[in-house]
Amino acid sequence: MRESNFERLWVGTLIFVALFWVCADAMAAEGKDPTKETVLIGVKESGGLIIRLEIEPAQAMFMAMQGVWMEMKPEAGEIHHFEVKPEDPASKTRLSYAVVKFRAVNQNSRKIVEKELHPMWGGSGLHYGANGVLPGDGPYVATVTVEPPTFARGPKNKDMWRKPSQAEFKFTVRKGLIVP
Repeated sequence: MRESNFERLWVGTLIFVALFWVCADAMAAEGKDPTKETVLIGVKESGGLIIRLEIEPAQAMFMAMQGVWMEMKPEAGEIHHFEVKPEDPASKTRLSYAVVKFRAVNQNSRKIVEKELHPMWGGSGLHYGANGVLPGDGPYVATVTVEPPTFARGPKNKDMWRKPSQAEFKFTVRKGLIVP
């Protein structure tokens, strides 16, 4: 009788563990909603920079326009905020004074979203961002281009970032969620 109870307990435990893993995999496969949370698309190294791409909910931005601070609210339909963080891997410092461009192509519809990202300060520090919308479900290829920064460099670093750095990221949107 004891062996029978032990076998039942063992089989029950195995079934529970298997169901737990199946449910965890199913939840992970569902993806993340970039209109509700920050989703890391990827981190790549290019041209001596670490380039991090995230998509998060659209947000208001406060910018100086002709000497006056203005609130720039997301336009109608803009539900995403594209955020890029270019970083020097040696000093772990985010790159300032650069022009950063984001371009994503939906591989099914061939629709494109292109943005020049503004330098911004937020909860994660210096980054470049702009609001927009991904044009529908499907696989995407996104390209981030970081133009050479315009700041001065010392003699040891005069050749750093003299050419644009570019990184390509691939991700899929399914039912509005970014899936692995």
